Amino acid sequence: MSDEFDWTAKERAAQARDLRSGSLVATTLTPEMEADLTLVDVTELSVPTRVGNSRVLKLVPKGVGQGLRPLVINMHGGGFVRGHQHRDTVFCAHLASRLDAVVLDIDYRLAPEHPFPTALHECHDITAWAFANAGALDIDPARIALGGHSAGGNLTAAVCLMARRSEGFRLCAQFLDYPFLDALTEPEEKLEPHSIFPAERLRAFNALYGVRRSNLGDPLMSPLYAPRADLEGQPPALVLIAGLDPLRFEAQRYAARLIEASVDVTVRQFHDCDHGFLIAGQTRHGQARQVLVGWLRQHLDPIIC
Repeated sequence: MSDEFDWTAKERAAQARDLRSGSLVATTLTPEMEADLTLVDVTELSVPTRVGNSRVLKLVPKGVGQGLRPLVINMHGGGFVRGHQHRDTVFCAHLASRLDAVVLDIDYRLAPEHPFPTALHECHDITAWAFANAGALDIDPARIALGGHSAGGNLTAAVCLMARRSEGFRLCAQFLDYPFLDALTEPEEKLEPHSIFPAERLRAFNALYGVRRSNLGDPLMSPLYAPRADLEGQPPALVLIAGLDPLRFEAQRYAARLIEASVDVTVRQFHDCDHGFLIAGQTRHGQARQVLVGWLRQHLDPIIC
């Protein structure tokens, strides 16, 4: 069997177009949610990384803050193939306004045009850039949190693994929202009968981002299989799980592995929710956002940090 998935470049492009043409998760943005954008100033940045300059949206609460603000870095979902959306910026405005924090919303490069590990290197370098430019960003480098949703949760875990290996920077917190953490397990083994996700969609995301089967077991693509030494010393983690999500078991197992490595971990599972519910404004998204904001507020507290 060839190491590469059996798709030509033309077939990969067609798969990507299909995945980008529609979403399984309908987005509901209420006027109240959209109103969060009026509470922040949004600036587009071009941040240098090893793969080229990256588009990053910087959200800052309006008004004068009390000294240096904390920073939250957000990475959107979409299976590494679907792009940044307006709903991501609305969510980041919610975080910025509720936490009185600066938020960097990363519009990373997508597969298959930019396969593994391009998006990971991009997100890592933007995080390192934020630490190096804390003064210009008016942020406290001791209070930087990183998080993401689905594929963005994968990137969060992988950036934390890279940081642990290099000791290049130290995050104060990480949040993983219905994260993808295991590319090795066959999609059929993950399926939940009540979920909206078909196995073919999960397999396509793996193939378009991973390209080679040998990449699927790399801990930077499948953080669930990271060696314990890379998990020890990780920043405190919040793992949000949707109970109807095919990715729920890998999220549970990764949380358990972090706990076994003596990491401070908080797990909240919303048993009646499906993949994407928090960002898309689906059932119980408000509760999940309250949990996330409350947890981040605690871990971004200057006394704790």
